[in-house]
Amino acid sequence: MVTADRPHLFASITGTLAAWGMSIIKADAFSNHVGIVLDTFKFVDLHRTLELNPSERDRFRQSLVDVLRGAVQLEKILAARTQPPTAARPKVQVALHVLFDGASSSHSTLLELIAQDRPGLLFDVSSTLAGLDCNIEIALIDTEGQRAIDVFYLTYRGAKLDPVLQEAVGDELRRRL
Repeated sequence: MVTADRPHLFASITGTLAAWGMSIIKADAFSNHVGIVLDTFKFVDLHRTLELNPSERDRFRQSLVDVLRGAVQLEKILAARTQPPTAARPKVQVALHVLFDGASSSHSTLLELIAQDRPGLLFDVSSTLAGLDCNIEIALIDTEGQRAIDVFYLTYRGAKLDPVLQEAVGDELRRRL
């Protein structure tokens, strides 16, 4: 996806994918200095909705466009999604790991997040970041088995996150995840 950057963009995309039951296994997001974003997502259609119902492909695309244009509220499609049956206990337990690095980038604070993978995880993370007014400059998302390994380059009002905001972000992620 190539589009103009704006607040909550990454969360809107991941939320729409989650609402359709897609499991994101890899994603890359980049923005440039003029506000253009390139986001790529590799996801698995857990329920084979698009495979078994080819007519749903157009509705899926339109749903994404509608959310990004603001014609449909993301909360509305998230509320309409069917709740999956209770997931089986994961075979491998992954401890939540939240680490900030302010030294590796000259313009952003890095957030390294390792967590138990589950449907909607990336939406929960990205909407938490957006809710705290953090801008995702770069996102490198990967899933290995049941482990989500995500790195975000974050800014707040064009600058690195200060220690107080880092602590608030970390606390909110730990609470929500």
